[in-house]
Amino acid sequence: MNIFDFAIDFEIENRKLYEEFAEKTGNKDLKGVFLELAEEEKKHENIVRQLKENKKADNVEAGILPKAKKVLEKIANDLPEGSEGVFVDEQIDVYKKAIDIETKSYEFYEEKAEESDSEEVKKAFKRLAEEEKKHERIIGNIIELVNRPNTWLEDAEWYHLEDY
Repeated sequence: MNIFDFAIDFEIENRKLYEEFAEKTGNKDLKGVFLELAEEEKKHENIVRQLKENKKADNVEAGILPKAKKVLEKIANDLPEGSEGVFVDEQIDVYKKAIDIETKSYEFYEEKAEESDSEEVKKAFKRLAEEEKKHERIIGNIIELVNRPNTWLEDAEWYHLEDY
């Protein structure tokens, strides 16, 4: 399997995982974040397919960070005091699996960018790695929110979610 096919499989797996999260969550706002992440993974898949076919790749940039921050702040603000059990049905262990997948995607793109002889592939893979790192951070913040909904807003470390 070549690097492009491997990357495409990664992106498909990530997209399906986020679609599953969206389907299972009881919170419509959180569902929107997961669907947005799934859509980004679909875009990443298309970019890798373009690279595989030696076509000019679409722009990797995505605007999910501001959207995710806004949605998660809304969720935290809308929670009543003492609502620690609101997200009991949310599957934190499954979300941690998503972080692992995003970390592996990030590491894969970083490694393959360094190995590539093509400047376009190198540049696209570096940008994809940065996007996967953003996804990792978003999922980390979701885990924080699910674990500690009443303190999340004041403690959330959104300062590390700067645009690249």
